[in-house]
Amino acid sequence: MRVVILGGGYSAVWCYRAIRRWMGDSARITVIAPFTEHVFHGFTGEVLVGELTPALQASPLDECLPKAERIRGWATAVDSDARTVRVEWEGVTRTVEYDQLVVATGAHDRTEHVPGLTEHGWPLRFPGQLESLLEHLAWVDEQVPVDAEDARRRTTVVVVGAGFAGTEVAAALGRRYRGARRIVLVSGSRTVVPAWQDQEWLQARLAKNLDDAGVELLTETRVASADADGVVLADGTRIEAATVVAALGNSVPVMPGLERFQEPDGLLAVDDCLRVTEGIWSAGDAASIRRGGDRVPKEALWAIRAGTTVGRNIARTSRRARPRRFGFRGLGTVASFAPGHAVALLWGVPLPELLGWLVRVGFFLWYVPSRRTAVGIVRRVLGGRRPVAVPVPARPVPRPALVGLDGGRLGRPTPQPAAQTVPAAQQPAAQPRRAAGA
Repeated sequence: MRVVILGGGYSAVWCYRAIRRWMGDSARITVIAPFTEHVFHGFTGEVLVGELTPALQASPLDECLPKAERIRGWATAVDSDARTVRVEWEGVTRTVEYDQLVVATGAHDRTEHVPGLTEHGWPLRFPGQLESLLEHLAWVDEQVPVDAEDARRRTTVVVVGAGFAGTEVAAALGRRYRGARRIVLVSGSRTVVPAWQDQEWLQARLAKNLDDAGVELLTETRVASADADGVVLADGTRIEAATVVAALGNSVPVMPGLERFQEPDGLLAVDDCLRVTEGIWSAGDAASIRRGGDRVPKEALWAIRAGTTVGRNIARTSRRARPRRFGFRGLGTVASFAPGHAVALLWGVPLPELLGWLVRVGFFLWYVPSRRTAVGIVRRVLGGRRPVAVPVPARPVPRPALVGLDGGRLGRPTPQPAAQTVPAAQQPAAQPRRAAGA
């Protein structure tokens, strides 16, 4: 059976593992992804503070998917009738055949909703982007301001979006600079982390952690536009800032050929077994997975369990058995905004901050696909957490959005005429190369 997996995130990796476990060599697995690494975002705060190196976020896909054929490129179209996927990379187009297709392409930062944010905001989702932000901050630190106004601009960071990611980033930057920079967190909601807006005790903890980190919080506020020198709020207020971080949440691009299966916001509609249609499955950020009518959270553990379910269902399909429903009910949520402290709910029960932090670290180490990377994280933590030095670039660091990761297109090459159809097993695997800006 030819199984093609689109993507290299949590769902893709755990789907691959489930297929290998239940089907072994009877499944010929091809993984199509534009990057050579899986990026783990759980320890973003620790990287920003300097407790971990950016390299410890990355797990090489060669290590995560040792028995898979890997094709580097962007899946730009699916033909569900012919059961083919068109793949493009650096001007070369190929067509890959499949018997079962898994769409686990994830999402990108929703920068297109704010004019200028794609061009001038710093995204953190893809390989190399967090490292680029750190290098940019190091370069800004070394520049001599021309006047007091320029000094204020250089020492101001605006984080757009106050979900889990944006709140964690703002708190981490506040801890990193300890008052030496103005850190502004902009939330369109009346609270931070809207998923917890009805949990008063959680909101109280979040507010205290942000206050302790010196973060300036603007609630019920929207950014109208961004440019090279800062942002303009919806009420016309301008905040001069040399650094604008994009953390507005997810956006899913339309996959040509699958439009009829997509919901209005681009997510693929799936049934209780995570099947899109005959021969096509989806999991992770690309899928509209529902329980009781509500969408499940877009979190790592949900993506892992969904990917595992898809892999097992493909194995069951190969034996002509009925696929099983996705039955995961969730464990809880956790977020950390200070060393040794975490805000955590486990099965709806709040945990003490230290226990929550320990649970968080344990779960996150399990999430890391590469055991080698996980061991590196443990060694770094046990080694005393000496601050990580960031080299100062000789020139301004180009934003990832300007070097091939612009919102929505994400660096896909210009569409080319379709090439001859070649079975996946006969196609040469692309050589590992880092993406532009990664």
